[in-house]
Amino acid sequence: MVGAPVGLSAADSVPPVDAAQAITRIQWLRSEIARHNELYFKKAAPEISDEAYDQLKRELAALEKAYPSVGPAPADQAPALGDDRSGDFPAYRHREPMRSLEKSYTEDELRAFYARVVRATGDEHPVLVVEPKFDGLAISVTYEHGRLVRAVTRGDGQEGDDVTANVLTIASLPRELRASSADGTRNPIPDVVELRGEIYIDYAEFARINAERQAAGDEPFAHPRNLAAGTLKQRDPSEVAKRKLSVVFYGWGAWQGGSDEPGSQQALHALVRAWGLPGVKTWTVATTADEMWAAVKKLGAQRAHLGYPTDGAVVKVDSLAAQRRLGANDTAPLWAMAYKFAPERLSTRLIGITLQIGRTGVVTPVAELEPVKIGGTTIRRATLHNAVEIERRDLRVGDFVYVEKAGEVIPAITGVDVSRRGSDVAAYEFPENCPSCGTVLVRTGEVRCPNVKCAAQVKRRIEYFAAPSGVGIKGLGPALIERLVAGGKVTGVAGLYRLTHDDGVPERVLAEIERSKSAELGRFIVALGWPGVGRKAAEALAARYGSLAALAEAQELDEDGKALVVELVTLGVNPPSPGLPEKKR
Repeated sequence: MVGAPVGLSAADSVPPVDAAQAITRIQWLRSEIARHNELYFKKAAPEISDEAYDQLKRELAALEKAYPSVGPAPADQAPALGDDRSGDFPAYRHREPMRSLEKSYTEDELRAFYARVVRATGDEHPVLVVEPKFDGLAISVTYEHGRLVRAVTRGDGQEGDDVTANVLTIASLPRELRASSADGTRNPIPDVVELRGEIYIDYAEFARINAERQAAGDEPFAHPRNLAAGTLKQRDPSEVAKRKLSVVFYGWGAWQGGSDEPGSQQALHALVRAWGLPGVKTWTVATTADEMWAAVKKLGAQRAHLGYPTDGAVVKVDSLAAQRRLGANDTAPLWAMAYKFAPERLSTRLIGITLQIGRTGVVTPVAELEPVKIGGTTIRRATLHNAVEIERRDLRVGDFVYVEKAGEVIPAITGVDVSRRGSDVAAYEFPENCPSCGTVLVRTGEVRCPNVKCAAQVKRRIEYFAAPSGVGIKGLGPALIERLVAGGKVTGVAGLYRLTHDDGVPERVLAEIERSKSAELGRFIVALGWPGVGRKAAEALAARYGSLAALAEAQELDEDGKALVVELVTLGVNPPSPGLPEKKR
């Protein structure tokens, strides 16, 4: 989970003083945890940090222990592991329960885990493995006789969503386990093995996707974990394939027949690599509490240079025999502990709030900050999402605000230092008029400029149309679009097809614009950016109407949409529709 703790008043954190207050607090905690479970596991849109979420769960556990007469929570509230099942996929039951990890946030908590291991095993210097904690979506992939047969999300720990078709889009995931290593050594292949791991999006792919969205005038995704979870839960594998998911394996559930299980965590890592699977590349071995803590701190210092999202370290007892002696509870193994890194959080001054106008007219406020360096990057701006966010946090220009990188990627304001607020710092008043065209803004949940001819919207629509995810007009970038719109050369997408060399457009760009006329019809419709018309809807329209000329008569289009299509057809734009006879185009 990412973001700052919100929605909790000071009164919420006051310990109950009697049974009546305790019951009220328990009921509230159960409801609140269930709400955050829904946001995190099902919607991939968390509102609070992992630490704040875990604090809620710890408080609830302590109160339920102190007041057992309250009884168990209702079945629909706060399942122990959360539940990521969406209802859009077949459910499949794990052969072995898929547990989570106990979490620690302080050195003392992690050292207490070490002491517990020593007591339980009788080993004064147990061998521990310290691994990076990948920040993604937990997955269980089953191989039978070496062949991949199924991929299932954690779900509620007992059963999850069968997302096999989507997982098969991951290029690094082999369909078969490698039977022998490069030196000819035979690899043990069990009859059945549930390999446990994490699906994630690495930073390079995250940056690529966000660059495309920003070029199209869309708000960037805030966190790789949420993007990975949302991508994996899409219904269309072809859409999933457009985003390069990655997977890593670091454990197993069921292991049946064919060969013995690896005798240690290190042996598992070696076997995963021998099988040709993506596994944990680096880990550290520790045998004392000091070595363990040093390894965790080292990993924390290195993670800014890793190419994938991590949010902590995982300490595991290496020996399989010791793991089995330690066992597990309902939610987590007792031989492992996650340590969650605290995000770097610094204070800087909010020096301004600017407004960005999207292609559909949505107004997004952006915080302008005095530069501050976090994780090796200088931060000057942070999205504020919407007007409600500004009001909820009572953000004011001139405030000192706390800034951190959400998921170590996207800068986010997580709080205000009200104690440093000067008497001259006034409450922020959201402008009533569009900063681009002066039109009165409309506020219905979100703030929007209703003027479709607004220059800022026109630029964003053209950027969206020309982007690689649109029709892909190379060379038609933001600077050239800005000049063309500002000079009155284009007032919309159709105007691109009227441009000539006399308008100051390079010949290579004019050739790209001409080429875009033959972009496949469904892709062309997507690029037009009509509200509610995504890839599937666009392909359905293309299949139904077969040509732009026929689409002009579509009942689904409003008058502005029909006028645009007619104008494009008049300009000779006639993108083909695959699979239709030529005479119907």
